[in-house]
Formats: sequence, structure tokens, C-alpha cells
Amino acid sequence: MGDYGKIFGWLIIVGVGFSVLNYPIKLISRRWISRLDRESVLRKSYMMIQKPIVKYHRYFAAFASLMMIIHLIVQLQYRWLSTTGVVAAGLLVLNGFVGGYGHYVKKKKKSLWLYIHRFVAFLAVVSIVVHIVLRGR
Repeated sequence: MGDYGKIFGWLIIVGVGFSVLNYPIKLISRRWISRLDRESVLRKSYMMIQKPIVKYHRYFAAFASLMMIIHLIVQLQYRWLSTTGVVAAGLLVLNGFVGGYGHYVKKKKKSLWLYIHRFVAFLAVVSIVVHIVLRGR
């Protein structure tokens, strides 16, 4: 049954991975892709990749959150409560609230919330890596 915990852990990584792609995908688009001719094959191809990643950013995060809850339940039933897991989960939840605040309250206007959202995402990814390296301790 412990293998189910690993499966849901990796599904969290998939959700967080696609969610975190939002920033670098937009950055690459702003710096290089937007300068290409509108009829460029590379630009059209890139936009086909960029659109779903940007459009479904919050749904990837919601998927990761759901998988995190299931992962927590499975791990508590068959293993233990992990300190590094609690830190990673706490950062993901915090980032979800900051992202929700920015989307629903600030209506996507750039301000301090966006930089906090990015920084907490970075910390969350680092904490997930630590959680994996320490094997959930």
C-alpha cells in the first residue's frame, strides 16, 4: 500500500511541474518568441505549447493540491507524518492562497503578490526536492 503514496507523490510533482512551467514559458515568449515573424513555424508551434500551460496553470495547481491531500491520507495510514512533507505541503497551500488572492482579489494586476507567489513557488519546489532526497523523513 505504501507504493500508492509514491504514485500520488509523483502525481504531485507532475501537477507542480506543469504549474511552475507558467513563468519560464512566458519569459521565453516575451524575450525571444514574440520577436519572431507572426507566420513563423517556430512561433506557431511554441504558442501551441504555451497556450494550454498558461490557460490551465491554476488547474495544474489544483490537481497537485488534490494529489497532495490523497498522498497525505495514504502516508498517514501506512507510514508516518513527515516533517519535510508538512513543510512542502504548507508552502504549496500558502502559494495557492497567494495565487488565489492575485487572481480573484487583485484581478491579475502585477504587484507584490506576484513576486511573493513566484518566491513561494521556488521555496516549494526546493522543499519538495528536499522531501524526496530525504526519502520523506
